Amino acid sequence: MQQAPENTVLVGEFQRDLALIRRYAHAEESEDVIIHSFRAMGRDAAVIYVDGLADDRKIQHFLLTPLLGAAAPADDTPLDTYLTQYVLPLSALSPTAQLPALLQRVFSGDAALILDAMPGALIADVKGFAHRAPGEPINESVVMGPHEGFNESLRDNVVLIRRLMRTPRLVSEGISIGNEIPSRLCLLHLDGVARPETLEELKRRIAGCNIDYVSSIGMLEQLIEDRPFSLLPQCVATERPDRAVSFLNEGQILIVMENSPTVLALPAAFLHLFHAPDDTALRWPYGTFLRYLRLFGLLIALILPGLFICLTVYHPEGMSLSLLTSVTESQERVPFSLFTSTLLMLLIFSLISEAGARVPGAMGSSISIVGGLILGQAAVEADLISPLVIIVVAISGLGSYAVPVFPFTLALRIAQLALVFLSGLAGFPGLILGAFLLLRHLCGLTSLRTPFFAPIAPRRVANPDGIARLPVWRQRLRGMLAQQNALHRINGVMRAWDRPREERDGN
Repeated sequence: MQQAPENTVLVGEFQRDLALIRRYAHAEESEDVIIHSFRAMGRDAAVIYVDGLADDRKIQHFLLTPLLGAAAPADDTPLDTYLTQYVLPLSALSPTAQLPALLQRVFSGDAALILDAMPGALIADVKGFAHRAPGEPINESVVMGPHEGFNESLRDNVVLIRRLMRTPRLVSEGISIGNEIPSRLCLLHLDGVARPETLEELKRRIAGCNIDYVSSIGMLEQLIEDRPFSLLPQCVATERPDRAVSFLNEGQILIVMENSPTVLALPAAFLHLFHAPDDTALRWPYGTFLRYLRLFGLLIALILPGLFICLTVYHPEGMSLSLLTSVTESQERVPFSLFTSTLLMLLIFSLISEAGARVPGAMGSSISIVGGLILGQAAVEADLISPLVIIVVAISGLGSYAVPVFPFTLALRIAQLALVFLSGLAGFPGLILGAFLLLRHLCGLTSLRTPFFAPIAPRRVANPDGIARLPVWRQRLRGMLAQQNALHRINGVMRAWDRPREERDGN
């Protein structure tokens, strides 16, 4: 496969330039690569585009019709300047003389215009490929709050963010990644709030990705994260424009990628993986209660199976006599040990969850229900698994589902299996050692060189919106990720109308 050399330029010789474009665009082999040749202003001209990616009506209305009716310039004005200022009614016109840049724009949905005696080409933004309209987020559904999510169009996603944040301080920088097949990215940050050193570090990492093609934003996340062998994700992903805007207000940077309905925000902290999108829309007592409930579910999912193994296998003296008797009687009829049964049921539960997620539509829910109820009941009736094991695994599974971020749920399941294994080997010492190693790893993580477990460890000045969510009128700080001079979101009292009359009047 022939690639256009980096130093190949268009010099204004029509036949030579057209032959180069035909050769490196593989126009003879690809039937959707359209090269429309015509005469305009007494010169040979051609428009190059890809059928289906560019809009034929825009090409006809904004390029071909004005060119066919235009007269030649009366003075020595350069052709590209004359066409841009007097002939073509397009604001999105950009000149280029580099053939690789021209081909990249053409295969991204733009159209290229070449004209005899005009060095280089004019690139017109006439994209018209079909894409999905913004719809309701699939993985981040809310009870209260907007029901609008991103789609696969980079331009639409940036517009959705700008529509919610109508300020010139929102900066969007275009960038590409990929050596052979570049993918378009857009970095969004709030000027004066995001840290410049963090933005430069992110750009350095993206520029240092030596890869031919990045197919998804999840692949990009693996290329730029601090610790690629860590269980925990060091970026937070969202499908919701309102949550993306909240990240911008906190000083984070967004990465929007073409063909991805998910936006990455970084640097991230552990608490970002713990918050749900509609926490802010709820009154503070409700949001605080739900966050503590999620924390309880996280601890149950992580600790309960290992704790069950420790108590039943190594430390039965920690259980009451009635519970110990029930466990012993149920275990007498079961051929597998409690450690083996628990580990096996956790793996089966994960298998059922994966099968339910992969089967489309309502059938996935049916598989989860059938797998959870019928298989568990059949295993108990056949005396293969203790009923108490089913209860422990089911409760831990519910706890893992309370975590709002899907990658965090997967990390939780892997850590859960590791703690069960250590508990089966050494009892409480193994469980405590595993929990200590997890906490040590969590405290040592960074995201774009920012402590991942902050503001808990190390302690940092932060907005009172962590595990407990204080009232909105008490949240006057942006948090530790913003610049120091932008730390205060609100100066003064937010509920000024609620102050005493004498204080409001200055008496």
